[in-house]
Amino acid sequence: MPDGTHFIEQPPLQDVDLLQRLNQYFETLDIRLRQGQGWVIYNAKGKRANRITQFMDAQLQATDIPFSHYFLPWRDFALTSYLVEVEMHHLSQRQDTLSDRSRAEYEMAARVSRQTLARMVTADLLILSGLLPQHGHEVNYLEQTIDRRSDNRLATILLTPEQPHELAHDMTRLGESRERWERLATRLYATSLIAL
Repeated sequence: MPDGTHFIEQPPLQDVDLLQRLNQYFETLDIRLRQGQGWVIYNAKGKRANRITQFMDAQLQATDIPFSHYFLPWRDFALTSYLVEVEMHHLSQRQDTLSDRSRAEYEMAARVSRQTLARMVTADLLILSGLLPQHGHEVNYLEQTIDRRSDNRLATILLTPEQPHELAHDMTRLGESRERWERLATRLYATSLIAL
């Protein structure tokens, strides 16, 4: 019987196939970017998410074509969406009553949020990892981001720990409309390769 100490954990067949498909994607990245073609990768959690993320990071580092990319974890996206959709909107309505310190903090938060938004909607490739909406403002901000990127034919890669039906349920519940999710899904699926 072979010694089990030399066994190297092999990724599941599903991931082997995905990594091969991603490898082909990155080998022709210049064409994919011109077409605005991205990915929606479901069930990306735990070791699988780490494996996919590390693979993409290595591919991005190895490429020699000039392009811009922005890798954004969902928690950063969610925080930005909260600042833009909730806090800054609320503070802008009462800006006249703010102290000098609060006004300076507001302006700094606004500047950082604008910079994040600008990178999200102008990078040739946006990779949003860990997509797991918990609030309506996240759905609104995601929809606006995807709309802007789609209008400009910019590639987006979304990784979510959820299955398709789970993401659809969350987006419908939080977005308060099945039609909103269906419109967003139509945009995503028209320009993205899909992996489960």
